Amino acid sequence: MQSTHLREHNLSAVLRALQTAPSPTSRAGLATLTQLTKPTVSKLVEELIGAGLVAEGEPIAAGAGRPMVPLRPASGSLLAIGLEIAADHISCLGIDLTGAELARRTTYHRIAEGTAEDALALAAQLVHEVREEAPELPVVGVTAAIPGRLSPEDGRILSAPGLDWADVPVISRLQELLAPAAWPVGAQNDNRLSVLTEIDRRPGESFLYLRGSTGVGGAVVLDGAVLEGAHGWAGEFGHTVVAPDGRQCRCGRRGCLEAYISYLSLVRQAGLSDEVRIEDLVEELARSSSRAEVIGVIGRSLGLAITNALNVLDLSTVVLSGYLAPIAEEITPVVQETVDRHALAAEAGPVAIERADALPDPALHGAARAALQPVFDRPVSWIERKHP
Repeated sequence: MQSTHLREHNLSAVLRALQTAPSPTSRAGLATLTQLTKPTVSKLVEELIGAGLVAEGEPIAAGAGRPMVPLRPASGSLLAIGLEIAADHISCLGIDLTGAELARRTTYHRIAEGTAEDALALAAQLVHEVREEAPELPVVGVTAAIPGRLSPEDGRILSAPGLDWADVPVISRLQELLAPAAWPVGAQNDNRLSVLTEIDRRPGESFLYLRGSTGVGGAVVLDGAVLEGAHGWAGEFGHTVVAPDGRQCRCGRRGCLEAYISYLSLVRQAGLSDEVRIEDLVEELARSSSRAEVIGVIGRSLGLAITNALNVLDLSTVVLSGYLAPIAEEITPVVQETVDRHALAAEAGPVAIERADALPDPALHGAARAALQPVFDRPVSWIERKHP
């Protein structure tokens, strides 16, 4: 490995170790975490402190030896911006290197009732408003969470049925709307961004992640990394077929899981108003039929989709998010019954069905986290910006 690449690799390793450490750690602790020598770690830490990316805390007495100087990512040193464009709102979040919230804006807007241009103009406006809350900080970039499939080549929205979008050049258009600022702009599927906060809670683990929202989506996590797939679409559980020739899905196909348990399909089946908040969905559905019936429909459909995925991927943990998380305990027996009957994994022991982190807006936080990631991946560019 060339010396410049080695330096980048080691700086990234130190910064990532500080990011994931459960508490501030010392130079000696970083040497243990990164398996680098103490002199190397000390030199790297000094570079990161000089660039304003790492901060030292007050020394802490540690027995008879030298006091321990705790280290942590520096707060208030830069700004990463996440966007979430959902069916009924657009939100924008600004965070610093520690993940702390610096600013937030939300506007409620039914995206499908307007044009993509209207929505992107609103999104750009929110980005500018968040930026104005921390005008002195350098911006790392902007990442948008979109409920749809994106082109792996240029980030165009190929299909986002919940927004009624198709072939929308969201990245290039946001770049134009944010000009003259030349911030890096990216976009990813909202479910793939949502899972990032769950990966932080489960480092190195493998699991299926399913999120119930206006649609249904998810991700496959293997050894702590999101499985991409050939086109970046792995984890589209919402379009797993649970009833051949069944209900019409918004994607144009029939029998998809999303046609049975997404927010939009459930409110339409029950004849409810789409003013019902997603967090109140199950309660409102239970008013029009018995709660057991509602849980049964959701659990059985979900169980079939989970079984198919488990049989293909050989995993034994499922994490439920979105509106599915609060009812995870209720639907687990129904899901488990279906899984036990059909999943090969059940032969090796019980399949764990667990609730995701209770973070109310994981896609938005995941988008901001993704916007921040280049600093951890390529810290040299940030050091050189500070010391050209």
